[in-house]
Amino acid sequence: MPHLSALSRFANARTLKLFLCGAARPLGLNSVLLRTPWRRRRLLILAYHGVSQHDEHNWHPDLYITPALLRRRMEILQNARCNVLPLDKAVRLLAANELPPRSVCITFDDGTCDFYTQAFPILQSFGFPATVYLTTYYSEFNRPIYDPVVRYMLWKSRERTVFWPEVFGSHAGFSPTGDASFIRDRMRSYPAERGLGGREKDALLARFAELLKVDYDEIIARRLMHIMNPAEIRELAAKGVDFQLHTHRHGVSRQKALFDREIADNRQRLQSFGISNPGHFCYPGGVHRPEFLPWLRESGILSATTCEPGLATPSSDPLLLPRIIDTSGMTDGEFISWVSGTGSLLPTRRYVESKGQFLEDRLRPKALAAIA
Repeated sequence: MPHLSALSRFANARTLKLFLCGAARPLGLNSVLLRTPWRRRRLLILAYHGVSQHDEHNWHPDLYITPALLRRRMEILQNARCNVLPLDKAVRLLAANELPPRSVCITFDDGTCDFYTQAFPILQSFGFPATVYLTTYYSEFNRPIYDPVVRYMLWKSRERTVFWPEVFGSHAGFSPTGDASFIRDRMRSYPAERGLGGREKDALLARFAELLKVDYDEIIARRLMHIMNPAEIRELAAKGVDFQLHTHRHGVSRQKALFDREIADNRQRLQSFGISNPGHFCYPGGVHRPEFLPWLRESGILSATTCEPGLATPSSDPLLLPRIIDTSGMTDGEFISWVSGTGSLLPTRRYVESKGQFLEDRLRPKALAAIA
């Protein structure tokens, strides 16, 4: 029964979407939709995280893309004659229902130094503006970001077992591949239990790398998983890059005082880097709750972006703006479908929030009290 076998081939929603995206181009649906008033009333906000400096895209293709892929995406925007707008302007025009045709915004989360070395030169060559949602703690303490570099080193390791009684207890040893989830969880909980600061956590990383036989000095020399330093931020700001809020410690809180402090600390650091009046925000890890919205308004936040897929419309809540996260796994057809708007008419999977984004889940009460 051919019709049943065809249905089974498309049982997976993404398979169906890929098929429809591929069919849309020969039928001209993408180019037709791009020119419609319907598309003109919608803003595509693209989200990126890292642009690989070494092998990060092989480790985490959902987080990192290659420079070549970023360039190809920008060529697609250019060939589609998209209006790539600065975020603040786009948000204002969206609210007023006055967007130009084919409106797009480009955003980068976190502010890792690969934006400085890889992404910005590409964006500059196209003349495209971009917003960087900058988390600031690791900008001042310019060492590898703890959680992602733990996962990266586990991926890099060729060791069969890891023996570390001080951290892993009395267990005989763990395979970095077979027991990776236990090791990741323990490496996160251990510094929280002991209230370790940035320098102590960095020393822990160095010892962990030694046990895994991973070259930590090379990670530092390549500046993998580093946030841009203040000098780099000032340089790019002078060249037109828009820096906005992403919390100081890349975390949110269920407690208003802690939530407000994260925004205030982040804003103060940005201002110390020469960024005046940052008023746009991105939820760390895509974690948002209804109570956050009035807290953000009280802090003077004009817009906030999520990681929920979709196109923003004039009726969208400016504090819950959807974005499309571009990844190594997204095909050109899928990307083009979002540029045109057809992607928003096809099945999409909801974003799964990142774990460990709540400060009270990863810091001891004494450390939380010091922040608040």
